[in-house]
Amino acid sequence: MSTKDLGRLARWAAAAAACALGISLGQGPAEAHQLPQTNLRTIAYTSNLYLWFDVEKKFFEQDLPAASGGRVRIEAMPHDLAGIRGPEVLGLLQNGTLQLASQNLSYMAGDDPRFEGIDLAGFAITTEAVRKATEAYRPVLQRVALEKFNTRLLGIAPLPRQVFWCRIPITGLADLKGKRVRVFNATLSDFMAGVGGTTITMSFVEVVPALQRGLADCAVTGTTSGYSAKWPEVTSHLYPLTVGWSMVFWAANETTWRGLPAPVQAFLAEQYRKLEASAWEAQAKYDAEGVACATTGPCTLGQPGRMTLVPVSAADEAERTRILNATVLPNWARRCGRACVEEWNATVGAALGLRAPVN
Repeated sequence: MSTKDLGRLARWAAAAAACALGISLGQGPAEAHQLPQTNLRTIAYTSNLYLWFDVEKKFFEQDLPAASGGRVRIEAMPHDLAGIRGPEVLGLLQNGTLQLASQNLSYMAGDDPRFEGIDLAGFAITTEAVRKATEAYRPVLQRVALEKFNTRLLGIAPLPRQVFWCRIPITGLADLKGKRVRVFNATLSDFMAGVGGTTITMSFVEVVPALQRGLADCAVTGTTSGYSAKWPEVTSHLYPLTVGWSMVFWAANETTWRGLPAPVQAFLAEQYRKLEASAWEAQAKYDAEGVACATTGPCTLGQPGRMTLVPVSAADEAERTRILNATVLPNWARRCGRACVEEWNATVGAALGLRAPVN
């Protein structure tokens, strides 16, 4: 983050803190549960992606004020417009610079590998499976976030399937061997190691220039995220093998949370559950539409990208499973440690019929 961005963020956070500390009892309708007047600020998701413009924006600007009778308001700013990189969010939440925020869960895995536990590359290929994993592991993630990072998790939901966008022709998984593929977390790097590819880690906003300059042959992102960010302009082949979900979290700094009156805490916990539910519903909608928009349509988001859709063969699905068991799970188990793995096997593993090796 630049000095200019830090200054802007500091001023923004200071104003947020002043608003939060200025909680006062207001007069309002009984149906608003007699909530104290409360003003907070949050860092939201990426500005050009549906999670912001079709889910979070409506929630913060319309749904939340309406549900509280105007007594509880949260001013939201997408992280890219605030000059904050995704991996920075947890630290800023932990130290109280941010009151509330949303971001990719796997960005927290550098601080604790358990945050990869519901998004291991290739481990869940349906929305139903990843929902089972989320519910099984939610208590673990909530506990770790609170105990280690002074952060209260308020919601978790997936983005559309993470798939491969390539600027070169490919026909299947084997063609990724030896290719340079952009990823954004350790577990995707593990998967590509199993494929035999070379991984390049970079932020979302850096991908289009990298593809344009030939620094990457392919890149992994969600079906709708890639389309919304105009990846069809720099890629030609879409290979929809599911390798992840890019789980998103919503969270609060715990010190900020404890400073809120109990009725506001209860109200916000309920509203964030509704936000999470809306995000799950939107994921199902945009997952399928992203593939259609990137290829031949129909597309309600704009013009179809006319990319070539590469079919996923039964052999590729079998290879995905082999890489999961031979590379992804063992590598994650080494990062996470014995106690972590045993807990995962008893929760996520039990829910999905998987077992990570206990070293």
